[in-house]
Amino acid sequence: MFHERAESDFITRSIAAPKPDIRFVNTETDTEGLLNYLAATTGADKYEVTEALDHFCDNLKKEMKDQSKVKLDSIGNFFVNSSGKISFKPEELPVVFLQPVFAERVIHPDAEHQILVGDKEKTNTQMTELLAPKEGVKDRWWIWAVVLGAISLLLVTVYFTEFKGNTAFGNAINYIHS
Repeated sequence: MFHERAESDFITRSIAAPKPDIRFVNTETDTEGLLNYLAATTGADKYEVTEALDHFCDNLKKEMKDQSKVKLDSIGNFFVNSSGKISFKPEELPVVFLQPVFAERVIHPDAEHQILVGDKEKTNTQMTELLAPKEGVKDRWWIWAVVLGAISLLLVTVYFTEFKGNTAFGNAINYIHS
């Protein structure tokens, strides 16, 4: 079991190794997975593996009663602590196994991968297209306003020049005839 996970450091472009920690828990657990693994790796049947594991555990318990400390080569030591409980202290790993490793981030711009968006799965290509700014229809209302304004100005100019002061807006003073 690892109690401290691997840490990535983007500044130094490295990943620090996890710190291993083996803890001995004095409770019964389901050994089905362990027995299946041992049977598959040794080629023995499950019954033989179960007998061998029981024999190993019984021998370990006998040794613990006779000695206060039992060493398992390259693994660690079982010992009885001051309260009388069986404990385990793992062997320290060589420093060479705990060195950070160089890790430069590589970005593949053409690689497509899945992204979970809400409760739906989409690809990064679909999300790029979805989030890209859309070119909308350009708003050109002001052109119509200028054209209508120019036509109105033209019509007013033509109206006042055509009637020479006599308008339908009321009596106009005609300074020319007076």
